[in-house]
Amino acid sequence: MRESRTHGSVRGALSNERPYRDHHDEPDHRKLLESLKPFVADAPSLLAIIDDRLKPQEGAAELRRMQAQHEERTKQAKREAAEAHASWVTFWQEIERTPSSVFAADRAEHTAWNLWQAVERSGNESRAAGWNRRFIEAQFGKDVADRLRETMMTLWRNDKPTLRSERPEDKKDTFLVKWQFGLAGISAEAEDPNWAKRLSEEEAALACRYAPIELNGFPSWLESLAIEHPAAVDRVLGGELTLSLSEGEDSSYSMFLQNVSHASAIVAALFIPRIRPWLMALAKIDAAPNNQAFEQNLRQAVGIMMKAGNDDDRRFIETVAVERLSKGLSVPFARVWLPALFRLNPAAGVMVLEAGLEQSAISTVGAGTQLFASLFDSDHMAVDLNVPEFTPKLLLRLARVAYQHVQISDDVHHEGARMLGKRDRAERGRDALTNALLAKTGVEGWAAKLEMANDPLFAHFKDRAIALAEEKAAEEADSVALTEVEFAVLDKSGEAPPSTPEAMFALMRDRLDDIDDLLLQDESPREAWANITDEHVMRREIARELRNAAKQTYIVDQESVTADEKETDIRLRSTSSKQIGTIELKLGDGRSGRDLFNTIKDQLLTKYMAADECRAGCLLVTIAKERKWDHPKTGKKINFDQLMIVLNEEAERLSQELGGEVKLMAKGLNLCPRLKTEKQTRSKGK
Repeated sequence: MRESRTHGSVRGALSNERPYRDHHDEPDHRKLLESLKPFVADAPSLLAIIDDRLKPQEGAAELRRMQAQHEERTKQAKREAAEAHASWVTFWQEIERTPSSVFAADRAEHTAWNLWQAVERSGNESRAAGWNRRFIEAQFGKDVADRLRETMMTLWRNDKPTLRSERPEDKKDTFLVKWQFGLAGISAEAEDPNWAKRLSEEEAALACRYAPIELNGFPSWLESLAIEHPAAVDRVLGGELTLSLSEGEDSSYSMFLQNVSHASAIVAALFIPRIRPWLMALAKIDAAPNNQAFEQNLRQAVGIMMKAGNDDDRRFIETVAVERLSKGLSVPFARVWLPALFRLNPAAGVMVLEAGLEQSAISTVGAGTQLFASLFDSDHMAVDLNVPEFTPKLLLRLARVAYQHVQISDDVHHEGARMLGKRDRAERGRDALTNALLAKTGVEGWAAKLEMANDPLFAHFKDRAIALAEEKAAEEADSVALTEVEFAVLDKSGEAPPSTPEAMFALMRDRLDDIDDLLLQDESPREAWANITDEHVMRREIARELRNAAKQTYIVDQESVTADEKETDIRLRSTSSKQIGTIELKLGDGRSGRDLFNTIKDQLLTKYMAADECRAGCLLVTIAKERKWDHPKTGKKINFDQLMIVLNEEAERLSQELGGEVKLMAKGLNLCPRLKTEKQTRSKGK
């Protein structure tokens, strides 16, 4: 039979899902169910559902009991918070009204404790910071802060914290809260820069007992204590370090050693006489090659020796590192010794790395990847590549090894945010090496870059280098600001002195084009120059014309000497910056095409443009008679115009090969007679 509308409504209300009901709603719920019975008296199945709903639910009583307890606890917490707030208000008002009474002898300790707890409850002003004068003065004024400091200075002397080594095994990593209160008292006293000088030896030793309680490393005042009372610091805390290191041999991580590693060099130096003997026991170090906690202890100990030790300590670390790594990169704790050797003796570190990876298989996650990730990743760098000991040649050797073992073809390409893995970090380490090499300056830096540009291993980098160089050049051009003197030159001559390589290159090119124009004029020196067969004489003539056209934007040098004693022909020196334009002059009549072609790289680029300020160069070739040259590559006969095209192509290629870091060009001056003389024309007509 079709279900009635009433039955359908009731069935919907009595769905099989039992919603959670608050016990406060129980009576109303039962009334509702009872009221439904008359409407379904002729439907036994619905009556059965109603009766089932009216039965007590399992666990309902327990749930109601738990809810009642929770409500009672909430009410109790609110009452206690209200009472504490009222008590604090009363306490605060009493301090404001009568500070002398709350800091009386019988109440001072209680007042100090309560105020310190107030600091604890003040969020980022918490007691972890120890003493906080700024907070106390903001709440109660300077007088209360001074009274509190005096009280706390007395109270820390009345206690004696136990050291970790003095506590039972089950309580070694615990301490009493009141010791933190004493720690804050020492911080309060250390407001006075001369506080440590006034301490007795016993007081200094007592203060040392509070130091390990600091939550994140040693307290800042320990340095003053180390300066004034080094014996007390060594006796109390040095003994704890020795015990901590002996525990470390049993696979325990030494928090005390970590605190020393983060301490100032003055504090850390006090502990080196205890750390060095531990490091000398190398036989024990080799006994647990897979112990990560022990490896971390070793790494921190080595770091402390290098940071705070003397030259003899660092030589000791270097000697041990070389001896350990002489057996290869698979020796125990090579990950500790290799970074240390790189920091102390980069050349020796590179030799070890090259030898260790020589027989290693190259893969995306191989030994090379692991090492370059841990040594040179820019965000986790264990080795500083900017120190002078990393010479350009050394960086080039490292870069070659990096590109061999962290190959570009295996690079990981991600989209969106992601966690960086070993491979990602190795790629960043490889890039850090490349950037360090490109940043090197001077003759050696220049030679290394030229060698890098000619190495097929770095062929992939050329496009990126060009893009970076162009971007840098654009930034430099946009950021150029004229001084008052430069602006005056610009206003007078229409040109500003060059302050970037690009500006110097453009100026040099314009001045050489002006000489082209000069040779077309009626007063042209073409005939006189054509008779010159000595490059020194030709150099003087061209230098004179360049000097006449300077307009205060540059000065002209002849035969300037470079850093490696190489003489250049002509240099244009900017009057407002260190920028230099280099011109190498060749009389082309007696030179082969191959000779002129090689001059661009071997002489102009490699020898004369090594300095950072010499990044604009030109090969200037003059001829006084018509002739042909053999093409430098194909051997085909070419004329002067074709030769200049070949030379400019080589100049452009070299510029791109170096990432656009230099600007090169070839310029030809054809001094041959342009037109036949009237006498020659008549003679030919006869």
